[in-house]
Amino acid sequence: MNSPSQDEWEQLLDIDDSDLRLSATSQNPNVPNVTKIPGPAGIVQTAMIHKDSDVLEGSDVAMTQEYIRKVVDEGDDSDFKSVPWVNATEFINGNGCMMVGVFADIEKFLNKGKVEKVVGLITSCTPNVLGDLTVTLKDVSGLISGTIHHKVVADEILKMALTVGSVLVLKNTSVFSPKQSGRHYLNITIRNVVKVFYKDQVLSVTEIV
Repeated sequence: MNSPSQDEWEQLLDIDDSDLRLSATSQNPNVPNVTKIPGPAGIVQTAMIHKDSDVLEGSDVAMTQEYIRKVVDEGDDSDFKSVPWVNATEFINGNGCMMVGVFADIEKFLNKGKVEKVVGLITSCTPNVLGDLTVTLKDVSGLISGTIHHKVVADEILKMALTVGSVLVLKNTSVFSPKQSGRHYLNITIRNVVKVFYKDQVLSVTEIV
């Protein structure tokens, strides 16, 4: 996303603030696509989606201009222009939610040691001696480290999808927070994985009740 010109910025800011089954498919046809408006109007559109979602979720709501600035800042990061991230964003938005960044302030989102929703792009991925994957995930707020359980990696389809650049959609994920370090780590098991977006495909993980 190119940064707006001075005139465009003035227009933007002049806004009133009154186990399991796996299936690898192309982008889910049942998820409605979000029609993106090009140019500055598209920035406003995205900002308002973010703001409306915060209102619905009861989160702290900032001025519209702050949402606009955040969208523009995110646009300078090529990771957030990748096909997996765009597809994950459309999936989240199409389900009436918003792509919320949680990593920078994850304590705010914890409920009994778990975070309800996580969307993270894999920036590093390394096997460890236990057969797990040590990963670094990135969202619009920052980075977090974590471990993907070896039972997830044991599935050949999932293993193929878990690469740098893929995007994970997770649910009810446990967070390990050693007191002495002050850091937080995700503990990702097979039951946490909702979808994996990789290349131009999406891997759906559906729990059998």
